[in-house]
Amino acid sequence: MNALLVSMLLSQTAVAVQPDSAGAEPVRPAPPSTVGPGFRLHVGAQVGLPILLGVGATATFFVANRPRFDVDAWWEPSGFLQSYSAGAAWRPFDRFFFVGARVRLMQFQPPWTKGFNGANDNHLGLGLETGVRLRVGPSDKGLISIALGCTVLPTQSVNLQWLLGLTAGFSWGVWER
Repeated sequence: MNALLVSMLLSQTAVAVQPDSAGAEPVRPAPPSTVGPGFRLHVGAQVGLPILLGVGATATFFVANRPRFDVDAWWEPSGFLQSYSAGAAWRPFDRFFFVGARVRLMQFQPPWTKGFNGANDNHLGLGLETGVRLRVGPSDKGLISIALGCTVLPTQSVNLQWLLGLTAGFSWGVWER
């Protein structure tokens, strides 16, 4: 019984290293050092207009070692126009250019200030954005992001129904797999 098991194991390993029918070397998987991550999480900050500061995280999904999709969540605290947003982006050329959509909860007054009224100060908006996300630094862990977007807010104020925004930020990869 043991001899049969050993001969089966030896025949399996002999088949695995034999060259293909054309006589070429056997195909071996690429070493792990040349294969990039399938997923990377970046944490960082951004500055912009009309929302001045933001902190958040961006998750990048790679296909064949090239970025394909991004998902992010940001908190932009402020004394005026505080925002929480979540976005999803597609990189059509698997490079640095992206197009995406964003859902944004705008607060015309932060909840910790006097006079906050959730029914009047909270507004949910939808928007589109486009821009670039450049990978920099060792192992491409740095991420420079520049985005231009437009959010539509269903409010009574005509001045705030269309919110055009420009942001620039830097994030660092903190986890990948």
